[in-house]
Amino acid sequence: MDILLKGLLYAAVLGAQYVLSNQKNVYLGAVVPLLFSAGMTWRYVNVESVSTMQYLLITGFGLLCLVAEWGKGREVFRKNQEKELERMSIQDLK
Repeated sequence: MDILLKGLLYAAVLGAQYVLSNQKNVYLGAVVPLLFSAGMTWRYVNVESVSTMQYLLITGFGLLCLVAEWGKGREVFRKNQEKELERMSIQDLK
């Protein structure tokens, strides 16, 4: 059951990242990676059992996934904008 909850949490975080990245404001997509970095740094400072290498690997991989999701969201936003401009130009031609 613990694995299922962790999986749902990861899916929710990636979903939130995707939704925030699709917004008009590009900086909304930076919220989740910043919170992730702050949380991981807090965990590294306050939990003695975490090694430096483990911290760097987990944080690096997490940020890589979140930034990739940010890039996908921005690309979808740009494509949606282009489609909307195309629809508007078609309406202007009619």
